[in-house]
Amino acid sequence: MPQQFGGDLQYLVESGEELLLVTRYLDLTYDVEPDQTSLIYRTTRFQVCRLDLKAPRWEVVSSLGDRALFLGENLSLSLSSVDFPGCKGNCIYYTDDYSEDNYDGIGGEQDLGIFNLEDGSIEPLPCSHFRIRWPPPLWVTPNPC
Repeated sequence: MPQQFGGDLQYLVESGEELLLVTRYLDLTYDVEPDQTSLIYRTTRFQVCRLDLKAPRWEVVSSLGDRALFLGENLSLSLSSVDFPGCKGNCIYYTDDYSEDNYDGIGGEQDLGIFNLEDGSIEPLPCSHFRIRWPPPLWVTPNPC
């Protein structure tokens, strides 16, 4: 397989019959205050590619259809918005997994959101008003029995 370069974080996600590679891009800026300098990060966009086994190569995906992706440090998964009406199709739900405890002492504000693949917009998760920094947010997999 050719290597996929670029971005700040990458996730492999099984979505239906496809394997997706999702690349997350962050905006990194320094916040300089007296006696303290910290690096602030914020997600700016995602790129989604699917594995073409015939080539083999990664192909850019412009739409997820009715699928919603959930990305985080503990789990990445794909759900159908038809089966889970509270989810928005063609969107990526993401948690803050670029934490200072994981990467080189880099700090930042809470970075949770919903990325719309169609127009590139980002909206906050409904729970993003909570300011708990530890433990990092985790996804819980639904069981539609």
